[in-house]
Amino acid sequence: MNKDKLTVVLFSIIGISLLFSSIFLTYRSIKVITTYETAEGVVIDFQEQLKKDKDTGRETLLYAPIYEYQDKKGNTYKVNSGEYSSSKSYSAVRQKIYYEKDFPDMAITGMFQLYIVPCISIVFCLICFLVVYFARKPSVI
Repeated sequence: MNKDKLTVVLFSIIGISLLFSSIFLTYRSIKVITTYETAEGVVIDFQEQLKKDKDTGRETLLYAPIYEYQDKKGNTYKVNSGEYSSSKSYSAVRQKIYYEKDFPDMAITGMFQLYIVPCISIVFCLICFLVVYFARKPSVI
């Protein structure tokens, strides 16, 4: 098998896999946005985590905001955003929290999980299909 055919086959497989994951992630995001209840969360604390660089051995302290929110019944819950940063810049931020009506303690804090991850998957899917398109026939010089 020549190099162009191998490139087409590999990037087709990767592109199709990313297409299915993009569809799944987009569907999940739309489902969360349209069917979950929303509340406004307030930062109450930060979870700290040490991250060690494998090459240099240097440790960096990272922070993830912990939000407190109330469901429609007035019960209070806490959720860790899971989005770590090197600063506590989230200290004055209010965040939209999505939670399931039947399980309000299981919540999603939003931006990265719902919007950015599906967009990244779609972009890489398109890149793979562009590579397949341009590699399908050998270039004529």
